[in-house]
Amino acid sequence: MDRPPCAGLWTTPMVHVDGDLTTCCLDEHLVNRVGNVRDTPLATLWNGATMHAWRLAHAEGRFAESGPYCTRCNWQSAGAMPREGVLAWLDATGEASVTARRRARGPGSPA
Repeated sequence: MDRPPCAGLWTTPMVHVDGDLTTCCLDEHLVNRVGNVRDTPLATLWNGATMHAWRLAHAEGRFAESGPYCTRCNWQSAGAMPREGVLAWLDATGEASVTARRRARGPGSPA
């Protein structure tokens, strides 16, 4: 089975007690640190360029190009991002070429 995109990149911002934001509940050492909510609003970090690039990498199956922790992670902890959720995000962010490739894979393929 192909690995699907991790839902955590879309649905689970993890803010540590000091304000550091990471993408994963398993990332206790902040390998995927995105920034700090004390310095930058959560929405800005979560919807910023780094997160966009990491989500796009997951949508395209380029896990090694997403957050550094993603290649070592058991993505099943956060679950798979539903295929339609990935497609909706790609459409909303203007990633038309990626959307077309994902739709061509068919509904039985991973997100």
